[in-house]
Amino acid sequence: MGKLHYKIKLITLTFVSTFLFIERSLASGLAAQFENIKNSNTTLLIYSSVLISIIFILYLIAVIKRFTLKKKSNEVLKNEIEKHKKTAQSLKISKERFDLAMQGSNDGLWDRDLIKNTVYYSERWKSMLGFSDSEFANDVKSFEVRIHPDDIGKVNSAFHNHLNKETDFYENKFRIRHKNGKYIWIHDRGKAIFDKEGIPIRIVGTHTDITEKQKIEDELHQYQAHLEEKVKERTKEYFEAKEKAEESDRLKSAFLANMSHEIRTPMNAIVGFTDLLTDPDLTSDQKNELIHHINKNSNTLVYLIDDIIDIAKIEAGQLKVNKTECNINQIFSDVFNSFIETNNIKENSPVKLKLKKGILSDNFTINTDPVRFQQILINLIGNALKYTEKGYVECGYEVKTDKHNSFLEFYVKDTGIGIPEKKHKFIFERFSKVEDSKTKLYRGTGLGLTITKNLVKMLGGKIWLKSKEKEGSTFYFTIPVEEFKGQIKNEKEILDDSVKNWKNSTILIAEDEDSNYRVLQMALRRTNINILRAENGQQAVDICKANKNIDLVLMDLKMPEVNGIEATIEIKKIRPDLPIIAQTAYAMTEDKKTSIEAGCNDYLAKPIKLKVLISTLNKYLN
Repeated sequence: MGKLHYKIKLITLTFVSTFLFIERSLASGLAAQFENIKNSNTTLLIYSSVLISIIFILYLIAVIKRFTLKKKSNEVLKNEIEKHKKTAQSLKISKERFDLAMQGSNDGLWDRDLIKNTVYYSERWKSMLGFSDSEFANDVKSFEVRIHPDDIGKVNSAFHNHLNKETDFYENKFRIRHKNGKYIWIHDRGKAIFDKEGIPIRIVGTHTDITEKQKIEDELHQYQAHLEEKVKERTKEYFEAKEKAEESDRLKSAFLANMSHEIRTPMNAIVGFTDLLTDPDLTSDQKNELIHHINKNSNTLVYLIDDIIDIAKIEAGQLKVNKTECNINQIFSDVFNSFIETNNIKENSPVKLKLKKGILSDNFTINTDPVRFQQILINLIGNALKYTEKGYVECGYEVKTDKHNSFLEFYVKDTGIGIPEKKHKFIFERFSKVEDSKTKLYRGTGLGLTITKNLVKMLGGKIWLKSKEKEGSTFYFTIPVEEFKGQIKNEKEILDDSVKNWKNSTILIAEDEDSNYRVLQMALRRTNINILRAENGQQAVDICKANKNIDLVLMDLKMPEVNGIEATIEIKKIRPDLPIIAQTAYAMTEDKKTSIEAGCNDYLAKPIKLKVLISTLNKYLN
């Protein structure tokens, strides 16, 4: 820069000196010289000198301008270099950031040239598929052939939609085959670059391995779908339960009203006929008629109470079965004959009762609960007779075999009013009853079939029905055949209910209730038997210890201080041969079993029938 300044100063000084020389020459001898020039051939020389001076001046100006422009160019170039350095530095930082971001996100990069139809895959992109950089070719086909066949369509569709500017970004999720042959899930994203005419020339994007994420999402979707299904099921169950509860409430209300009617009806008869017995003007036939009605309504009340107790025990899960060997044909005959007797079914009766045995042998036995089996028959036959006014009621059974077991299929068929098909699924539910019309009332609690269904189930069988309205009904139930023995252990006992003279015998009645004791005392007055009383279990034990002449004990199981079971155990320790007969209002099969296991010789359920009491005492006192 110093030399440049020096040159400029020298040129400027030369120019100024020349200009001043010309000016002086012109000023001092302009006129003289003009005359000389005009008269001489030097005119051309003068003009040439002027022209040269002008050219020199222009050259000088050009040189100055050139140096000025060069100076500015150097400054601009310097600035551009500085900018380039800064840009390069920024690009380096950006590249480092991009590389770090790609490494941090663990994504793979792809860059596709749409004009040349070439593609670049980063090392990370290839490693996602299990390949090294040299193992996977940088071409589109190598990528497309590995896409899952079910996903290739949506991949191509999304890709072309973006190139057609239908979407701002290209984005997709699909499965692609790994080097090991398994499919992994990829989240693919990209952005296209378009030229001035809007034609796509390049698209750049990334791949992210979302296999684990997709697995979690799939599990969440499955769980959500399962949860939604459960919610639907629970909602449906809720509304069904709500409807069932509302129906149950309605049935309970109807049941309570019906129960009040069913209890008060026999009680009214019992109380009324009992009052009539006090009339001294009654004849013997009239008294017998009143007693017959009292007994009939008493039995009805007992059956009603038994049903209530059974359904309560079923609801509480406390109803149990006690299986033993029993004679099926004998039970059938006993139930059949009892219905003929109690319903006064004769040859000219409008309803006939038929019995059909599947096996004719009188010794055919199986292992089941005889009490519960008999209860099932009584419920079904009783129902059939109640709803049948003419025609017949037929009961029977057949021996059948399925793929695994043998079983007995029982049936009770009637020609009664039938059951509408819409009520078939409700008929075994609590409190359900079928009415023929509003003009006829059918007695009952609506618990019999519910109890029957539960008893059949507890015995290992199933129950169903076939019925049409006004055409009658047939109820079927099965009981598995656990044993075929061909003979019964004990022949049926022949009960002797004749009244004997036991004036030389002594019994102890252990009973805390005065009225119950008085019933037994009055019932035995004709036998002339000597009676002692204990009002609790401890007294019973003490009396038996003190009195060796006691021949039999009637033991109530529920008493204060010491109950009947504990008292029986203690008495048997000192008098093992002394007959003890349990008598209790706990008329359940398991109670009978408990009392027998404690040492009782027999069992009487309250209310005790006089004939049953006498026949039981006859077994041990004669």
